[in-house]
Amino acid sequence: MWDAPGFETLPTKALLVSRVRGAFMLLIIIAVLAAADLVIRQFVEPAFPPLVLPGLIALAAFAVGWMWTHLVWRALGWRLDDRTFETRSGVYWKTWKGIPRDRVQFVEVVSGPLQRHYGLATLVVRTAGVYTPAVSVKDLVADVAERLRAELSPESPGGVLGNHATEPGL
Repeated sequence: MWDAPGFETLPTKALLVSRVRGAFMLLIIIAVLAAADLVIRQFVEPAFPPLVLPGLIALAAFAVGWMWTHLVWRALGWRLDDRTFETRSGVYWKTWKGIPRDRVQFVEVVSGPLQRHYGLATLVVRTAGVYTPAVSVKDLVADVAERLRAELSPESPGGVLGNHATEPGL
């Protein structure tokens, strides 16, 4: 299942976006560590110069994050055939999700500012009776996400007509 043929991978831009997101988180962690270091120095006289420990922790976190994002990016994939939409993810705890096309109720494409800057988008697929997405694929090329939305939509030729919820009076 994990090495099954036909799974598409995410573009290399997705790896870049993931690393940019990680860098933002790292900046927040560095700020918190630096503030904690300065507060602790008010009460204790450490043996090392100011901000050295937060800097070393940040450097280690950067190195681990750089490698981890690559592993996660390599593990992500999706596949669409005439019966199912499938995704796979996970480095240690692997996840495979398959949604029969006739169960798809709603498909949307969303894109944040960072994704739009790099021409990427997130595909969100929902099934009946569940508010949370059944499947969400982040950082697809925007054109691919839109094509998948069109192909998976219940109104599309490959979709199942009449398999979408409508409100009365609309």
